[in-house]
Amino acid sequence: MLKYINYQLHEDAERQAQVEQQAAAKINSIFTANMAAFQQFIPSVVDIVQQHTMQQYSVFSTKDAMLNIVDFATGRVVYGSDPIQEVAEEVADFVAHAPYVDLYHSDVGTADWPAEPLPAQINTLVVFGMGFGYQLNELLQQVRVRYLIVYEPSVDMLFCSLQANDWLALFETAAALNTQIFLQLGNDGSSLTTDLAELCQETEQDRVYLYRHYFHPVMDKVIDYAMTHQGEPGKLLAESAHIGRYEHLYDFISERNPGVLGTSQPQSFTDEKRYQRNMAALKKFYPKVHLAIQKHQAEHWQLVQEQGQPNLYHKQRKALFYQNIEQESEALVDYFVHHPYKDDVILGQRITRKLEHYLHFSYMKKIQPILTKTLQQNSRLPQQVDSLIVFGVALGKHLEHLSSMHRIKSLYICEPNLDFFAASLHVTDWASIFEQADEDKRRIYLNLGGDGSRYFYDLMMQFYQVGAYSIANTYMLSSYYNETMQKAIYDLRAELKVVLAIGEYFDHARYGLAHTYYSLSNGHHFFKKERKGLQQHDFLKLPVFVVGNGPSLDQCFDYLKEYQDQVIIISCGTALKALHSHGIKPDFHAEIEQNRATFDWINQVDDPSYLQDIRLLSVNGIHPDTAALFAETYLCFKEGETSTIVFERELAKENVQVASLSYAYPTVTNLVVNAMLKLGVRLLYLFGVDLGYADINYHHSKSSAYYKKNGEQIYAYQKAHGGGLVTAGNFRSQVFTKTEFDVSRKLIEQAIKAHSKDLEVYNCSDGARIEGARPLQPANILLSHMKLDKRKVMADFLEQSSYSSFADLAQPVWQRFNFTALERGIDEWVCLLEEPVATAEQALAFIDKQWLLLRKFGGDQYNLLYLMMLGSTNYISAVLTKLSVSIDEEHKDLLDAFHDVQHIWIDYLKSVKADMLNDPLACDGVSVAYLMDRLKEP
Repeated sequence: MLKYINYQLHEDAERQAQVEQQAAAKINSIFTANMAAFQQFIPSVVDIVQQHTMQQYSVFSTKDAMLNIVDFATGRVVYGSDPIQEVAEEVADFVAHAPYVDLYHSDVGTADWPAEPLPAQINTLVVFGMGFGYQLNELLQQVRVRYLIVYEPSVDMLFCSLQANDWLALFETAAALNTQIFLQLGNDGSSLTTDLAELCQETEQDRVYLYRHYFHPVMDKVIDYAMTHQGEPGKLLAESAHIGRYEHLYDFISERNPGVLGTSQPQSFTDEKRYQRNMAALKKFYPKVHLAIQKHQAEHWQLVQEQGQPNLYHKQRKALFYQNIEQESEALVDYFVHHPYKDDVILGQRITRKLEHYLHFSYMKKIQPILTKTLQQNSRLPQQVDSLIVFGVALGKHLEHLSSMHRIKSLYICEPNLDFFAASLHVTDWASIFEQADEDKRRIYLNLGGDGSRYFYDLMMQFYQVGAYSIANTYMLSSYYNETMQKAIYDLRAELKVVLAIGEYFDHARYGLAHTYYSLSNGHHFFKKERKGLQQHDFLKLPVFVVGNGPSLDQCFDYLKEYQDQVIIISCGTALKALHSHGIKPDFHAEIEQNRATFDWINQVDDPSYLQDIRLLSVNGIHPDTAALFAETYLCFKEGETSTIVFERELAKENVQVASLSYAYPTVTNLVVNAMLKLGVRLLYLFGVDLGYADINYHHSKSSAYYKKNGEQIYAYQKAHGGGLVTAGNFRSQVFTKTEFDVSRKLIEQAIKAHSKDLEVYNCSDGARIEGARPLQPANILLSHMKLDKRKVMADFLEQSSYSSFADLAQPVWQRFNFTALERGIDEWVCLLEEPVATAEQALAFIDKQWLLLRKFGGDQYNLLYLMMLGSTNYISAVLTKLSVSIDEEHKDLLDAFHDVQHIWIDYLKSVKADMLNDPLACDGVSVAYLMDRLKEP
């Protein structure tokens, strides 16, 4: 299932380093001898090796001092724990059952690959895949071969072989046997028919034996082509043959899956009794899945029995999935239980410079080194798991093991391959898993089918219900490797980190409360939840130009000027300065960030009268200094935040219902798109909403504050934000992006899809493609002239759709909050934290007590402690849980780490108390003046 390098390395890094050091001398000696051998026998290869740079594979030493090959891009290894023994057994199997292609006789049939015991002397042997090359030496020890053809697509593999195999012995044996060796390097076997045709011109050929050493999407197609055209020399000896490759997601097979020789003949397998019981459970708990499985027909993988055990078999590629299902499933679970943090989203979280002074991030900065040091050395999956995402079911036995050992509150199961899940219904006791979860009131989410690209959408919908902060205590398990699924997992992990980074911790909650208070007291307008009678208002018929600050904005200014009197223009974030510099005044300017950095960025427009003729569009929590720069401020509530929960509840008592937005993050464009859809706008055009770039150094409009007057960046953008991800382009095949932009794009797509019935969206940006938004070059925009007074229509709509002012409610609402209760609560909390913890049981009991205490605070709606500290407590509890479950006599350092985090948490809470008692209505004080100063530099 999984063959990762971690499985084959020492837990102790120092011992592994010693093994590697001892192996290095041996590797160097072998490599030197092999280069000399090639210089003597095939000198042309020497130049290839000397000019080659490793791109994918390299050699490492296992903890047992065996050499193996690792794909350093994925961490996966090619061979098992003993490559020499593995290859020796493989060659023995090949000698007993050697697949062959008969060039002139077709009576062998093509249902399976024909095979026979390998004769002692043969004319031609074709080897697909070199690997270490041990099989070549072993083969020539057992059979006399006249022509040995080796196809190896990756020169990396040859390089690895030069560090492990004895090529001098191979060449000397070949010379003694009069064997000619043809190394087809960088060749995926596509030239097989041409090569065989040339060989037939030199010598008579009849039967050619095929040895597949590893699976490869093209080489497997080549073999399938050859087997399909048995006895057809016109096909097998063609000058060129269009062969193709295996590309379907479900056709992916790892290099050294079982069944590599292609000679397995497994029998079909069913367990009808278990299948029917599982189907009944699906019908009860997941009726849509039940219906899908009823209709499903296996297309790629079949359920079979091999050596008395259930297995999966890819009939076309002749591949098995498991070597031993029970052993592999138990090993997978055992490794995960003892190494649960391989994919943990809270390890290595980045802290931005502008927010590093926040209480939460300053204390998180102290915790991170403790967490990283201890968890990567000693860790264990807790008995009680809040949230686990499992990628890949296969036949599901590992889930049976895991569910029996651990109580998982929320289990998210993602399996793109329906062939696998359908087959698992005959093997795994899903009925018991579902019934036990239902009895314990635990949740299991089944995410089946697709290619993994929607994992983020689907999982975020679930996380949103329980709070995005729960991501901090989520574990991830990859059950098997699939190239497409692995990319989806990588993307999801990065995306969850983005969501976690913008989650609501103490500072965000307390500033959100203060800023919302000032929005009320300063008379900001809040959009009404219900806007009856406005569905046909002329404002909603006006096209809305959403203007982001992507690099393609620089090509759009003329079009914006041309249409500015006919449309509503909304500038997003830093696009405002670019519009101002080109004489374009938006009707609205939008900001999403709560901190005061927006004030610094906007003030790069040194024109107060310009700003005072623009309305600000945002959410509750916008900084009051930022709002004061504009003529008027119009707000929605941002769903799920502390300030929203508190003020929405209190305003409802005054018969006030404010509109709220679900996905107004992570970029300001998300806010604008969602706000316009909430209001009922029907026609959107996106300009400069690139969410990507063709050139990493040209990442925003050069008219914006990201660039100095001489065109230089004000800071190293790529170093700060990354940006090496590739995504489909809107006007070009692909562009580069960063994770935050990719999350933004996906959430915009989701919003468009939810409103697609009454909405038209055109993407006029030369950036990332946004599904649901039609690509449209700005030059091709055609707007029918509407005889409307835009300003008059807009003013009328805003007046009817929003509340005029809540200034008289601000103070009465704020006075309802009980800060004395908050103070007492923190004192009680600190007392709990000071209780002695000496064992894992006491540590876990403390975490439970902490949650009970916090929930008790939540029972008082006027004690803000519960809502303000929920996100921060979830983060700290996740950290403490990860530490506590591995505390024992052997790992007393984890108990010390637990105590260290407790003391940091005590300091954190005391700081919260001081801040909230001294100045509960303090506003955020973030400044990015250090960036603005760079604009003034020559």
